Amino acid sequence: MMDIDAALRRLRELPVDPRLEQIDGAVMEAVIFQRRYGTPLPSTAFGIAAVFALSIGLFGSVIATHETSTTSIAPLGAPPALAPSTLLGASE
Repeated sequence: MMDIDAALRRLRELPVDPRLEQIDGAVMEAVIFQRRYGTPLPSTAFGIAAVFALSIGLFGSVIATHETSTTSIAPLGAPPALAPSTLLGASE
């Protein structure tokens, strides 16, 4: 297992990556771009999407569904007597 203190000590002794000197300019350009053009997607777009999804869900629940008759899922006819569903329902 690696000793974390020794690994951090070795990491501290490594030279600094030269690309970090240029990071300040890139961050400031991104801040200026965001202030000038706004956020990529405004929060109103998320609000509209939420209202749209909610209305679709409510509309889907209001539509009457037709009842379908289902057959037994037991492949051999009647369900076995020791099935968990029959054992759990026997106490009622």
